[in-house]
Amino acid sequence: MKPLSEQDHYEVLEVARDASGEGVERAYRLAHGTYTDDSLAGYSVLSNADAAAIRERIETAYRVISDAESRRAYDASLRAVDDTPEPPRPSPEEQVQAVLELEVPEAVVSGIEPFEEFEEEPGGAFDGARLRRSRMRRGLELDDVARVTKVSSTYLRFLEEERFEELPARVYVRGFITLYAGCVGLDAQSVAEDYMRRFDSQSISPGRRGAPS
Repeated sequence: MKPLSEQDHYEVLEVARDASGEGVERAYRLAHGTYTDDSLAGYSVLSNADAAAIRERIETAYRVISDAESRRAYDASLRAVDDTPEPPRPSPEEQVQAVLELEVPEAVVSGIEPFEEFEEEPGGAFDGARLRRSRMRRGLELDDVARVTKVSSTYLRFLEEERFEELPARVYVRGFITLYAGCVGLDAQSVAEDYMRRFDSQSISPGRRGAPS
């Protein structure tokens, strides 16, 4: 239930917005009687001050909706609030851009040199296995990358395992792979372009993919 301060007058009296005058009157008398000083309903639960505040709220609600003219004005104000459109949600592209603008802490990617004996051959494809090797050479767990990039460790694992059918829409995958590459010290743009070619080559219906939850 909403806090009393957030309830509209109808909710305070516990009546529908189309309640008749008789219905409003009955609801008012019931609500008012519940919070009188000698009522057992709030005994040992509400202080006298709390009960008085509730009674005042009930009185205000009743005064407004028991009078036809003030009720019409109040109803109009409620409709105006109900009709206020929600702010537009950012597009998938905007959401990804917001993630890409997150700064990767230097402490995560600096000072951890790859082992020379495990250096990759130049020109190799940036596939999931190579991404995983790059991460492991830097001593990073998937949870470490997830914490920095804000990308679910589940999706990061799907990137490494190239489980393309489990990944969301293309725009998200490109954002994820760009963040992943930057976090493990790779050239993000080169990795993203290479990986997305592999992603695009898969014959998976775009309709099966959606925005990540």
